[in-house]
Amino acid sequence: MSEQTTVQDATATAVAGSVKTSDGVLEAQTQLAGEAAGDRTTPEHLMAAATAACLQQSIGIAASTQDVDASGAQVTAHVVLTTAEEAGYTSHITLEVSGLADDVAERVLEQAQQICPFTKALAGSDLTVKLAA
Repeated sequence: MSEQTTVQDATATAVAGSVKTSDGVLEAQTQLAGEAAGDRTTPEHLMAAATAACLQQSIGIAASTQDVDASGAQVTAHVVLTTAEEAGYTSHITLEVSGLADDVAERVLEQAQQICPFTKALAGSDLTVKLAA
């Protein structure tokens, strides 16, 4: 078995009405999932931002290993929250990638999804990753 090395870690604490990381980098006023956003952050906002940022960075890593310029790559995340048949909610996440040259986009995106811990963690759930039309 190979030894794993921690590359990065993060700790966040949520209480009613706010969430904050232990290092103070992120602090947001929150509201319940599914409510109109107003001026507060929802879990859907945080999930969209986290998955988009993670895949975009993974595209950069994948592109660099293939000698491809991905400086214009953009990932747009769309999170849809719906009521579940049982208690609670379910979500569908769509990640749309643009800004990669057509001749390399599919292979870079395929490798990026293998690198990205968020797309790997969400594999098998209601996640769609696609190239922009």
